[in-house]
Amino acid sequence: MMIKNKTVILLILWLIFTACNGQNLNKSNAFGDRKDAILNKIPIPENGFSNAVLSRDGSLWFSSNGNGVFHFDGIKYINYTEKDGLGSNQVFCIVEDSKNNLWFGTQNGLTKYDGNQFENISLPFQDTSSIWLDKMYPVINPNAVHALAVDDGGYLWLGTAGGGAYQYDGNSFQPYLRKIGKKQEDSLFHNWIPFIRKDNKGDMWFASMTHGGVSRFDGSEFTQFLIKDGLSEDQVRTIFCDKDGNIWMGFNGNRNSGLTVFDGKSFVTYSQKDGLCNKRIRAIFEDSSGNIWLGTDLGELCIFDGQKFSKFEYKGQTYTDILFILSDSTKNIWFGGSKGVWKYTGEEVVEMTINK
Repeated sequence: MMIKNKTVILLILWLIFTACNGQNLNKSNAFGDRKDAILNKIPIPENGFSNAVLSRDGSLWFSSNGNGVFHFDGIKYINYTEKDGLGSNQVFCIVEDSKNNLWFGTQNGLTKYDGNQFENISLPFQDTSSIWLDKMYPVINPNAVHALAVDDGGYLWLGTAGGGAYQYDGNSFQPYLRKIGKKQEDSLFHNWIPFIRKDNKGDMWFASMTHGGVSRFDGSEFTQFLIKDGLSEDQVRTIFCDKDGNIWMGFNGNRNSGLTVFDGKSFVTYSQKDGLCNKRIRAIFEDSSGNIWLGTDLGELCIFDGQKFSKFEYKGQTYTDILFILSDSTKNIWFGGSKGVWKYTGEEVVEMTINK
């Protein structure tokens, strides 16, 4: 799965981007005079991309499902893997803190990049030797970090794939949300948190894929929301807060779920009967016009204008298996997943990747 040979691709540049108590395992000087930069477009990793983030310097970072991370500075892409010091080539999420450190959630825990080197940080170890966990690994792995977010106090929050959440202050981990959701076949909770989002008030929202619904932390206490409270499903994949403070939630696609929005008082759910393109939602994004973009892993990229849902198309092409959507500093919209990465300028869609 790991890229064994980095290839120099010399092409004419036709497109310029104008957009977690830890023990240190190792530090690696990963950056410097890299001669393996890939100009223009990047070959799609074997299992595609998992997430992306826009850093404060205007560059983009992409995580992949087995090939480490990719950095795009507007001119070139560079691929960083375990060989460069990354904790694992399986990277699920990325976040940048107020000190411009980048944090990567990986299959082996947490990795920090301070601008010069990678530092791998161990989570408090959780045993993974039960029969049920052996059967579910690596989908359920309490030592893997699937979600990252930074709160207003500068603390890093981590969501694990079976060990609940942690708050990390740079020195120690404080566990939360371990015993919520559904007990599994080993009669234990293994709360899998695939997404964490900070809202406009600074509250932190946590999605649970093990029937824990969503939980909100206001700085003092957690409040849990389940089906009985208005959720259409209790397996939550993703969360988004729009400019008006509404909380949008995407689900795993069971029951009669769909897209649920919470205005602070009540829940409203849009289903496929309402025109929703697909009920298995993995990414939610709001553009500068207030439209809600929806990425799904079993359907097409979809836009909700507040009245109706429509598939996003460009020259007759639709875009499927979209796991992340974000904008750059010039309002270009980037989206991608297992099949590649694209940039929408408002007028055209530019494919930013190529097949190997």
